[in-house]
Amino acid sequence: MRVVARGLLAVCALVFLSTAVPLNAQPFIRAIHYDLKDVFDDRTEKPWLMSEIANGLHVQTRPFVIDDELLFTEGDELDEDRLLETERNLRRTGLFSTVAVTVQYVSRDSVDVFVLTQDRFSLRPAVLYGTGGGISNYGGKIEEVNLFGIGTQLLVSGLYRTENDIGWEGLVYAGQRRLFRSEVGVYASILANQVRTDQTLLLDKPFRTMATPWAGRLSVWNSFGSDFNYLLPEVRQFLPFEQRGAAGWWSTARGDGDRLFFSVSGAIDHTRRAFEQSRLAFDNTARLLVSFGSIRQDFHTDRFLNGYETEDIQTGGWGSVTIGRVFSTVDTLEDLWYISGRGEQSDTITRNLYLFGSVAGGTGFARSGPRYTGLDVTGLAHWRLSPYWVITSRIRSEIVWNWFAFHQLVFDNDAGMRGYAANALSGDNRIVANTELRWFPRWTVWAFGVSAVAFHDVGSVWNQGLELTRTRWRHSAGIGLRVHNLKASGADAIFRIDAAFRFDDMRWAGIIFTTDQLFSAFGQHRFRPAELVNTTIDRQ
Repeated sequence: MRVVARGLLAVCALVFLSTAVPLNAQPFIRAIHYDLKDVFDDRTEKPWLMSEIANGLHVQTRPFVIDDELLFTEGDELDEDRLLETERNLRRTGLFSTVAVTVQYVSRDSVDVFVLTQDRFSLRPAVLYGTGGGISNYGGKIEEVNLFGIGTQLLVSGLYRTENDIGWEGLVYAGQRRLFRSEVGVYASILANQVRTDQTLLLDKPFRTMATPWAGRLSVWNSFGSDFNYLLPEVRQFLPFEQRGAAGWWSTARGDGDRLFFSVSGAIDHTRRAFEQSRLAFDNTARLLVSFGSIRQDFHTDRFLNGYETEDIQTGGWGSVTIGRVFSTVDTLEDLWYISGRGEQSDTITRNLYLFGSVAGGTGFARSGPRYTGLDVTGLAHWRLSPYWVITSRIRSEIVWNWFAFHQLVFDNDAGMRGYAANALSGDNRIVANTELRWFPRWTVWAFGVSAVAFHDVGSVWNQGLELTRTRWRHSAGIGLRVHNLKASGADAIFRIDAAFRFDDMRWAGIIFTTDQLFSAFGQHRFRPAELVNTTIDRQ
């Protein structure tokens, strides 16, 4: 009997322990350690005089800026997803060239978390020069993207633009992504030249994480001056206007993996234009739109797709439907019901093949029939041939019909057709496809690396009423060089040089100097509030 009793006691003890301490219990975070590196770190990099000067001109990011992005605290259970999302959010700030969040076990039930960041060089004075399509820009700027180490952005620039004889253009921009360490960001800008002035103010509370319950935005703007109408090659028409308005949206989200969104957006503007034919589709209207959407997303990191930096590759999808009402604030326009939808999908088909597709369409309805119907299609793909060779393509089409207002899309270098004169060709609709073979040889000197490309561009532009089969397709091809700033990230980390051969007249069409890759090798699924489709046009 004693043996039986002891056996029963042992079984009861095991049952108690198994319920009191689950076998799959997560360890807790004992401590969080920071390793905050300056732009150049003499512990891991060869010391240079220029490196010391660069560090001296830079204020290192304050620890509280990093604290604000952490999705965990000491004492929390370890959640790998939160660590990975924190790492992505830190990269997304644009303040760092390197980010890593790692874990070290100190016992079976506790871990230490190590947060490593290395600052990018945030003070960026520059001599500006760009050319392509027969136009040139030159000037200078001074920009600080991490003023006093607290994430404040400040930019002042002066640029001389030969395009349309615009002349000197000034820009002042200031922004703080977390005002007083809150969830709200504030951004303001003034851009002015002898032709046009734009003044904007924006308050923004974004969906910062995959668990943020709600977000919103409020913006106001005041613009005046002239747009341009490119009727014929070498001919431009000034279109004087005055416009002011306000817009805002609010959205709430539910769910963990597949998130569901409900959003409401509204806008109102008052516009005066010198010519009726320059009226845009939704001038002098008040809009109230409601949308329902859903997003699914997974992430992995990769390098040598757009540059040398580590990038977060997102796969998944986004879908939404929008309904609403557009009210005219003047007697000459009709009120409209409006409906639009968007669907996006991306996936890594094989280990080396990635595909992304997006389709958006929308239209208004009035008693007289459909109004302002638009269709926007985007496709992206990349195929990795080796660790340092990748071929990537993009196609973008913007098509409208029943569009009884000014709608101008320009077909030139800025639109993706390298080698074509600026503003020489335009129409209501546009399709452009680009393919690039990119090579990253890993040749680096100090803070710079290089890559090379071979490219082909093809596309067409045409007006409503003309069948697509009757449009003229144009081609260009060429080679290019990219210089990568290894101590920066994003668009400003790349300086691009392209030489394009134009097949229309079988001639080399000049050298293009600008920043950033022409297009990214992958897409991003992101929350979008209730929206109108294809309302953006090319004005200057």
